[in-house]
Order: sequence, then C-alpha cells, then structure tokens
Amino acid sequence: MKKCIIALLGFVVISACSESTNYKKMEIMGPSMEPTFKDGQIVKLDTDYYNQHEVKRNELVCFYVDEKNKKYVKRVVGLSNEKIKVMKDKILINDDQVELPVKMVDNSNVGEYEIGANQYFVIGDNYNDSLDSRIFGTISKEQIVGKIIE
Repeated sequence: MKKCIIALLGFVVISACSESTNYKKMEIMGPSMEPTFKDGQIVKLDTDYYNQHEVKRNELVCFYVDEKNKKYVKRVVGLSNEKIKVMKDKILINDDQVELPVKMVDNSNVGEYEIGANQYFVIGDNYNDSLDSRIFGTISKEQIVGKIIE
C-alpha cells in the first residue's frame, strides 16, 4: 500500500511539472489563417514566450485589438520602423521581397504601410479573407497575448 501511494504521488508531481501553466489551448475562429490553420482547429498558445523573447518575422501570434476577450491569430510580417508594400503576389519590406510560408496569389487587398517604433504588422495567411493590419493597423507588444506553438 505504501509503495502504491508513493508511486501515485510521484506520478502526480511529474504530471504537474510536465504541463506548464503558460500553455493554453485556443480555438481558431474563421478562415483567415487557412491553409495553416482551419476554422475550429485547436492550437497551443505560449502566454509567457514574449516575456523572454523578442517578436520575430513569420511568428504566429495571438493578440487583441480593442476588446481583450476577442483574440486574433495572425503572422508577424513587419517589424518596427519598416515600410511594407503589400502587392498582388508578394510583400516588400523596405523594397526587399519577403519569403512567406504561404504563397500569395491574386491578393486583392494591396497597399503601402509604415510601421512605427515598437509596432508590428500582422497578416492572415488567407490573404484575401483576413481582418489584419491592412484593416486595423499595426499592433504593439502589449497587445500580444502569446506565441502559437501549434
């Protein structure tokens, strides 16, 4: 009996240590991140990651715009003090083409944008059907809830 209790206690301690409280599950809502994520797909969010790391290009982030209870998942494309040009088939940053994980084809939402200090330009992988920085503007690090780690 004593061995069973010790084994059970050891299992509980190991289980508690292996599941970090910084990780949360969240559901993808809508088609804006297709084909990377599908509507209804569950992803893992590291809410502590950006307390220890800088935001980098092409990372997938969860953030809020106005309401803290309404969160978005998008890809970071532009970093502080960059000039972005979103075109029909590519994105230029400071006049250099950016390699995107999802190929851009016939994008209808084009424009030129300047990113301020401590700001980020985010975009959905479904370029023609995404509410992102092309609509609501840039986001700050304070608006980022965490990094999607799939």
